[in-house]
Amino acid sequence: MSKLAAIIGETEEVCASALRSGALALVAQKLTDTALGPAALVRRLTASANFELELKKLAAEIKADGDMPSAALQRALLLNAAIASLKKLEGFPVESSVKRLICEEFRFFANPSEREMKLFVPGQYSLLALAKISILERFPAGQFHWEVSGFPRSWLFKVPLGELPRVAYFLGGRLKGFSPCFFPHMATRRKNPLMLLEKESDKSWFRMAASAQLFPGIRGLVASSWLHSPDTYKVSPHLSFINKPFVESGGVVTTMGEADESAGYMVGSAQRRQMLKAGDFRPTLGLVLWSRKQMAAWVGQHPELEDKEDTAVLSNSFQVRRTT
Repeated sequence: MSKLAAIIGETEEVCASALRSGALALVAQKLTDTALGPAALVRRLTASANFELELKKLAAEIKADGDMPSAALQRALLLNAAIASLKKLEGFPVESSVKRLICEEFRFFANPSEREMKLFVPGQYSLLALAKISILERFPAGQFHWEVSGFPRSWLFKVPLGELPRVAYFLGGRLKGFSPCFFPHMATRRKNPLMLLEKESDKSWFRMAASAQLFPGIRGLVASSWLHSPDTYKVSPHLSFINKPFVESGGVVTTMGEADESAGYMVGSAQRRQMLKAGDFRPTLGLVLWSRKQMAAWVGQHPELEDKEDTAVLSNSFQVRRTT
């Protein structure tokens, strides 16, 4: 048995054990009476326009309103889906370290700390993200996660006119289409959400780039965030490492208009807030396009970022030294 197979087996037992104990056992039993299977049930929730409302409807349907301590319904849903996903994880088309990180997330469903229970609160984005991980529609890569999405055509109207020919050429000549592409997100669980580390950023991009070579039909990576904007690096140059792989590979890095305050650029840096107030910082949304071929070439240039089977550990705990 391979080390990965052993980890998957151990993870399945951890999840199953959690479902056999306490309040989770009662809710898990009630979930067996629903018409849909575990993954289909979670997929119905994630695909709905209102996750929180659908969760309330499900709670009423199985009469679980009064027995949801410790986020029992949410965790039972995710654990059931995780067990179903584990049965196909070993052969799933993502890089091996991503599979180990998925197992870590599943173990978290079983044994969250008291501090992390807030991630299961209905209405929180974190619950939606965790639900997608449970059905293998969102993938942890360390400091960043990714989902399969694409480039919305409406974004073409947001690209600066001077950059539009370059973006259009890249979409047609390099990506050869708008989708499917990997779309990165910040990790749901991080010890300090205000801190980023260059090495872990590189390892996340490596895992995505390596997985893109395995995932059927993926054209490349599309990203959009204030963290990817060149304007951000004018006031926070220490964050420029985030775009380093795309710049090294000849990918497209540009902007798409002003960033809304809810984007998060006001968090974590007093200097950015001061410069914004003084009019010296204009927060914009960055746009990144990185082709599958460029991702493959970058992986080949950075073998040092590959996790070795015998040294990989189930941990998202990063040594932190950079602030966002």
